[in-house]
Order: sequence, then C-alpha cells, then structure tokens
Amino acid sequence: MTFNRLFCNRGILIQNFRQHGWIGILYLITLLFSLPLYIATEYRDVPQQITSLFQANGEVQILFAITLPVAAGIFLFRYIQSGAPSDLFHSLPLRRKHLLTVNLLTGYAMILIPIWITTAITGWVWAVLDQPAFLFDGSTIWMWGLSMSIFSLFMFMLTVAVGMCIGQSVLQGLTVYALLLLPVVVWFIMSLHLQHYLLGYPYDELGRNAEMSLVLRMASISYSPVVNGELIIYSIFAILFIPLTYVLYAKRQVESATQAVTFTLVKPIFRFGLMFTLVLIGGGYFTMIAPRGSAGWGIFGYILGGIVGYIVAEMIIRKTWLIWSSRLLPKLILYGIIAGLILYVPIADWNGYAARVPEMSKVNSIKLGGESYTYSKGVTQKKDDAHLYSNDPEYMGAVIDLHQKIVDSDLPLLNDPINPGMRNDEYVFINYKLDNGKVMKRKYYIPEAEFHQELMALKQSQDYKRVAFETYKLDEDALSFGIRSAISSYRKVYISNPEQVREFKALLKQDILDQTYEEQRSPWQSFAYAEMNQDSSSKDPFQPREMWNFEIKPSYDRVLAWLKDNKLYDQLLVQADEIVSAQFAKQEINSPGSLQWTTPQPEYIDGSLSIKKQVATKNKKIISDLLNRQRSGYLTEKDTIYQIKLNVTRGENIYMMLKEEDLTAEMKAILVNQ
Repeated sequence: MTFNRLFCNRGILIQNFRQHGWIGILYLITLLFSLPLYIATEYRDVPQQITSLFQANGEVQILFAITLPVAAGIFLFRYIQSGAPSDLFHSLPLRRKHLLTVNLLTGYAMILIPIWITTAITGWVWAVLDQPAFLFDGSTIWMWGLSMSIFSLFMFMLTVAVGMCIGQSVLQGLTVYALLLLPVVVWFIMSLHLQHYLLGYPYDELGRNAEMSLVLRMASISYSPVVNGELIIYSIFAILFIPLTYVLYAKRQVESATQAVTFTLVKPIFRFGLMFTLVLIGGGYFTMIAPRGSAGWGIFGYILGGIVGYIVAEMIIRKTWLIWSSRLLPKLILYGIIAGLILYVPIADWNGYAARVPEMSKVNSIKLGGESYTYSKGVTQKKDDAHLYSNDPEYMGAVIDLHQKIVDSDLPLLNDPINPGMRNDEYVFINYKLDNGKVMKRKYYIPEAEFHQELMALKQSQDYKRVAFETYKLDEDALSFGIRSAISSYRKVYISNPEQVREFKALLKQDILDQTYEEQRSPWQSFAYAEMNQDSSSKDPFQPREMWNFEIKPSYDRVLAWLKDNKLYDQLLVQADEIVSAQFAKQEINSPGSLQWTTPQPEYIDGSLSIKKQVATKNKKIISDLLNRQRSGYLTEKDTIYQIKLNVTRGENIYMMLKEEDLTAEMKAILVNQ
C-alpha cells in the first residue's frame, strides 16, 4: 500500500495522463502509420528480403523515437522548470523520490505501451499478408520492438537527467540534442584540426562515424541496421541515468527553477563545453576557407570562436547581455589556455607522431589504401582486407623508404592536406600491421615530382599492382567479359566462351603486372574497359552478380593482339571514315586557389554554338589523330584546353578533350585564328 500511495500516487498519475497523455497517443498513431500500415500497403513486384524492420521506412520510425520521448520528458517535468508549479508540487506531502518515481513510471508507460502495441499489430500484419513487400521472420519484429524501446527510454532518461541540471524547458530540449550531436561535432572538427596540423593523420569520412549520434543515426538506419553492441551501450546509459536522476533531483534546489543552469558545479562544464565547441567550429571553418598556406586563418578562427562561445555561454547562464565584470577576462583567459592545450598537445612535435616510421623488423605486413565497404541484404559491412596486405620484403621496403622520405621532407605543402594544391598530386594511405597486433595508419598528399624515385620503386612492384589494379580478381572464376570502347559506348563485344575467358584473363593480368610506372601515370584515355561478370555470392535478387572493371590501355600489347586475333578489335575501333567532322571549342580554365576537375563536357561545346567561336574540320588526318589520342580527366587551376566533338555517321556523337600542348601541327594550323 505504501508503494501505491506514495510511489504510484493515483492522483498524480491521473493528472499526468489527463494533461500529457496526448504524447503517448500521438506516439502510437505515428508508429502505426510508419511501420505496420507501411508494410501492409507497400507493393513490390519482387519482395525484398530484409534483416531489420528499420529497412522498411526506418528513418521515420527513428525520427519519432528521438522526438516524442524528449517531449514526454520535457512536459512531465515541466513543473520543476516553472516557479509556481515547482512550489506547488514540492509542497505536497510526498518526498522528491516519490514525485520522481511516479513521473518516471508515467513516462515509461507513455513510451513503451505504444511501442509494444505497434509490435503486436506488426506481427499480426506479417501473419495475414498474402503478398508481402518485405520478407522477414518473427524474431525481426521482436528485435524492432526491443530496439525502439531502448532508443526511446534512452532519449527519455537523457531528457530527464538534463532537466535536473537545466532550469528552462526550451534550453533543456536544445541541450539534449546538443549533447547527442556534440561527439560527432567534436570528432569531425578535431579530425579536421589534426589533419591540418599533424602530418600523416589518417582522416576518415564523417559518414562512417556519424552513427555515434542517435540523431544522425536516422540517415543510416535503413542500410546499416541496429547491432547488439549498439543496443547494449544505449541500455547501459539509460539505466545509469536512473540513479543519476534521483541523486540530482535530491540535491536540486526549488529556487533553481527558471535558471539556465541549476547546479554551480555544472556551470563551468556548460561554459567550457559551449566555448570549446565554438572554438572547434570557428577554427574548422576558417581552416577550410583559408587561402593555401595561410595557417593564421585557422588560429584566428579558434580565437574568435573561443571569445564568441564564452560570451554566449555567460549570457545564457546569467540570462542577460550585461555580463562584463572584473572576473570575466581572467576566466576567459583560463578557459582559453585549457582549450589551447587540448588543441596543441596532440599535434606537438615532442609526441613523435609525425616523425614515427616503423622499423621493418617490427612490421608484419603492409596495405596501401583506406577501408572499403560492401552493401548486401540491406546492410553496409566492412570488407575483409586480409588479402590486400603484403609481407613481400621488396614491397615493404619501398613503402617504408617512401614514408621515411616524406617524414624527413620539409616541404611546406605537405602540411596543408585540406587544401593540397596542384603539386600534391599523389595520395598515399599506409596501413602497417605491426608485430604487436596493432595497425598503424598514415595518410599523405605529396607532390609526385619530389618523390618520383620512391614512387617509381613502389608502384613498379608486383604486390602494389596486384592490389592497386585488383589483379587478384583475375585469378577467380568468371562467367564472361563485356568489353566496351572508351570513346563510344555503342562499340561493345562480349566474351563468354570458357576457353576465351581464361585466355583473356591471363593476358590481361600479365599486361597489368608488366606496366611501367610511366604507363600507370599516362594521361591518355584507355582504349577500352573490360567488365568481368561472376556468379553472385548473394541470394539477394537485387544483387544478381558481382562485376569488376579493368582498363585496357594502349600499352597492353598482349590483350590488343589477342583481340585482333579473335576478330574483336575492329568491333571496338572507331574508324576515321565513320566521322563526318570534328568541332573544336577553346576553353580557358582560370580559378586560382580552387581546383577544377576537367573532363570532356558535351554541354560546353553544344551550348556554345552562338556564344563562343568554334572551328570545324573534315580533315581525315586530324580526325584519325583525334581518335588515337584523348586526354583523361585531371585537376587544374589554370589551363587552356579544347573541348572536341566528333560527329559520327550513325550512333552517338563522341566527345573528348585535349590540352593545348597535345595539339598536332595540323590542328594548330586550323586553330591559329581562333
């Protein structure tokens, strides 16, 4: 009776459901529309096999899970954020633990009952559907209910715990989402800071790490379903918030209602957290917009962000813009020193990170390149990369020699990987698998001219070409090859005869492995592209087979000779007699400080007939030369190129480009007056 009278006070329960029960009803309606109704009304010709119900409209479901529980936490505990209601509730003949318990139980009911009802209805819909759009089993339904329950309880308990430290409802809600986004913001901008100031820092893309925030989880929930480890982490936090909430509520003063921060101890944490976040944002923004080699911009951004962040935090805490006092400047300097140390210590020279090159005797194997991922059955997974590591002494020695020269170099552009510039045209991502079981990673953008010898020694090794050009796939079984011309998609041939497939694979692999360093860096377009088709390793009907693409370069003598012997070469070749005329349009690239990816642009030459002067020719010698030399796309800041259109007698017109230095004497003669 004592528990029911005090901890489950009927009057407060009834009042809570009368006043705030609409949140639970709204939660139930939104969940019913986003899952069982969606599954029941969706139609697909081929049903999709899914491993998680979040693959069916999961973004909407998570959106409700991170908003309505927060609303429940704010409204149920609104009484502690307002002066009069706070005095009223705390004058009742109930202890604080009784008030907290009855409100927590109300919140749990408003959150969990809609989820469980939705889970049950989803199970019924799954059982009665004759032609479902999604195929899944019963355990998938219960896993969805468990996941949604944990996510919702985490959001609710986080909101309640934050509410004990914050005295304003609006600021409470903003703080909840700020805390959820803070780890991603700090990770992303700290990574940007380390990339800019720490030579070799292996910066990864944000999308792979954004899942640490439940708010950003919406973007990936449909293709990267929930895993058990994720649920365990959120469950632990949700459980830890319960005793923390009781402790904070017991120590919170009634008079703190309407204050921005209710505990004196929390104020410096709030102040520094907001200040440091703006320090990172300011530094990151000015670093990205800074002209190349201008380190002062980033430092200015850090200082400006710190000043603005501290002033904003003070105004929020004091609830006024009149914050100036004799203690303001010393405290700002103190916080600035702490923030500066956090930024400086990881990039300081004395920590040895930038200069560290492992000894060959301590390295088991080496891989070049970042991580790769595959998408199968609606799930994004990291690929197994064990076969990409090499322990060949020649290869490992070439990598370590290159790494050592990079570390010893004092080239200033190496320290600006965010804005690498034209000279830094080689990308090097090294993964050392050390004998202690750890993986050491370093990432660099370097100028090829300064490291020509070291890059040549590395890229002419067999193990480099095996991984970089994926020749290990050519050792596997293949169903067929589809080969298309590089300049005309209408020119295609197919190889399906098992004997021809084996011959073609062997010759292609040998040509790739025999490439010289100069051939690898050739600026000219490939002759053709070969697509290798294999049996599917997945039962997913949306992934019927695996396909791998390989270039057929003009230097691949064995493959080209084989194509000629098998009467396939001419089917890929575009003859000069098939071209009616060639049109040239001059294009000037001039964007200092901003690299542009220059490629053949049909819209440029087709859209400039009445705007820019063009030159047309029917000279077969010029047309023949054009068919034999097309430049590949490249990055540039300033250059003169010619966009070229070949008008064919049948089929699709051909677009290509040449740099001014690529023009033959005949081409220059007709373009001299342009």
